Amino acid sequence: MKLNFPENFTFGAATAAYQIEGGRGEDGKGESNWDVFCDIPGNIDRNETGAVACDHYHRMAGDVALMKKMHLDSYRFSIAWTRIIPDGDGEVNPKGIAFYSDLIDELLKAGIKPFVTMFHWDLPQALQDRGGWVNPESVKWFSHYAQTLFDAFGGRVKDWITFNEPFVFTDFGYVTGSFPPGIRGNYRAKLRAAHNVLKSHGEAVKIFRNTVKDGMIGITLDYAYNCPATDKKEDVEAARLANEFWAGWYFEPIVFGHYPENASKWFREKGLLPDISDADMKLIAQPIDFLGINHYFTNYVKYDPTNEREHTCLVEPNVHKNDMGWNITEDGFYAMLKYFQSVLKVPLYITENGISLNDIVTVDGTVEDYDRIDYMKRYLSKLSRAMEEGLDCRGYYYWSLMDNMEWAAGFKPRFGLIYVDYATQKRIIKRSGEWYRDLIDRKNGKINN
Repeated sequence: MKLNFPENFTFGAATAAYQIEGGRGEDGKGESNWDVFCDIPGNIDRNETGAVACDHYHRMAGDVALMKKMHLDSYRFSIAWTRIIPDGDGEVNPKGIAFYSDLIDELLKAGIKPFVTMFHWDLPQALQDRGGWVNPESVKWFSHYAQTLFDAFGGRVKDWITFNEPFVFTDFGYVTGSFPPGIRGNYRAKLRAAHNVLKSHGEAVKIFRNTVKDGMIGITLDYAYNCPATDKKEDVEAARLANEFWAGWYFEPIVFGHYPENASKWFREKGLLPDISDADMKLIAQPIDFLGINHYFTNYVKYDPTNEREHTCLVEPNVHKNDMGWNITEDGFYAMLKYFQSVLKVPLYITENGISLNDIVTVDGTVEDYDRIDYMKRYLSKLSRAMEEGLDCRGYYYWSLMDNMEWAAGFKPRFGLIYVDYATQKRIIKRSGEWYRDLIDRKNGKINN
């Protein structure tokens, strides 16, 4: 196993505001759609909420100290729109600005590069009440928010992500109903929301170019890559179609300047597509400085003529799984990386990759999560190989820095490098966090290989 990364490669860890901050309603923070969604019994496992979460809002300085102890090069975090503009498009909240300003200062003081995600799923409820992302006015709302962030933090934060995983919050919000606003089966609304999100991304990139002169901006997409179950021509084509309908619906407009051909035709024939102009596509395809990819598992598919849309069905691979039932398939990760190497003209960042395990604290007070170390070795070895073969990847962010609220799954899944005892809010750096620290030190020449 080879883990060769250049000294200028960035190793970090990632979180999201709603999953760790807590501090609901404090210091002028408005209600988000996740606050309201979690209040409805049955929406979240064990009816848990992010009202307190990891209490990062009150423990921020101590959490940054742990990051420094782990020698992280960078920290990817998201900003809660509701802390900055409580009603979504009105007055700016000075206390919200102050919290993130203090966080950025703490990171810079610790020698850790801040990497900011502008939107990680928590929309102000006041905007959800006005139609949320389905409302075309959402582009203006997000533009106001983006300008506020760049004005407040652009002098100190140079690395920005507009949106995290737009497929997830539009599909789960309007098709599966497992995320807010909890609507099921409405593909027409999902596609309108997705189009408005992509237009919002484009507007934010334009604003960034006029505001932050020496930084970089991109978007993060989730890519649960679809690989063919066999080398048969029909299975290879089925996998390609599946990628078009899922991650490709967001990837291709940004990278290629158009929606996927076959998926567009199918949605158009069903009368589901919104009006899409050439100006829209030009806006969506604003040049970005990098693409962020979140990857946790690979699907394996074969041709299935009974599926009228993608002509695919899932094949269950004989592989290990994490405790959420996700495949551990590093070969699929490598196949995805090689695809990006063939089509991308901008650098890549792996902005999330990680594994949920049933971690426990031993009688000695340690967390011996060796399966997580094995997972990281598997995936990082494939990344290292792809980079040696020419892939332009600039950084890797493990998900997540600490155990947190995993959205509809609540607090049971544990992805963190840091264990959180939610009853006491005590933090413990796991064995994986120590291994990651040593990996970073080797990369930076502080430990000999």
